[in-house]
Amino acid sequence: MKNSGMSQIERNRKNLSVKTMYFNRYLLVRYVSSLFFFTNLYWLILLGMSKSSLFLIPVVLLIVFVVSAAEQVKIFSSHTNNAKYTKYYFYIQLVTNIILLFPTYLSSTFTIFYPFLIEKEQSKLFIIAILMIGIFLSAIIVKRLHSIQHNEDKQYECIKEYEEAIY
Repeated sequence: MKNSGMSQIERNRKNLSVKTMYFNRYLLVRYVSSLFFFTNLYWLILLGMSKSSLFLIPVVLLIVFVVSAAEQVKIFSSHTNNAKYTKYYFYIQLVTNIILLFPTYLSSTFTIFYPFLIEKEQSKLFIIAILMIGIFLSAIIVKRLHSIQHNEDKQYECIKEYEEAIY
C-alpha cells in the first residue's frame, strides 16, 4: 500500500513538472504582457488626469489584455499550442504602436495623444522610443507565439526529451 502511494505521488510530481514546462514556454509572453499592461494602465491614468477623450485607446488595449491574460491562466490547466487571444492582443498592440508613431511626428496632433507632455523634441523622442520598444517586443512575441504554435521552439524539444526520459 505504501509503495503504490509513493508511486502515485511520483507520477503526480512528474505530470506536474511536464505541465509546468509546457506552461513555461509562455514565460516571455507573460512578462511582456505585464509590461504592456502597466504601460497602458499608466497611459490611461495620465490621459484620464488630462481629461482627454482618447482614454478609450488604452481602455480597449486593457480589455483585450484581460482576455489574453485569462487565456494564459487557462493554459496552465489545459495545455494548448494555440494561444489565439494572446496572439490577437499582441497584433493589436503592434498595430496600435505603429499607428501611434504618426501623431508623434506631427506637431499638431502630439498634444492630443499625449496632453500630459510638453511638445518638445525630447518628449517626442521619448514617446518614439517607447513606441519602437513596444513594436519590437510585440514583433518578438508574435514570432514566439508562432514558433510555440508550430512546436518550433527550443523548450518543446527539451520537454519531449524530458518526457521520454521519465515515462
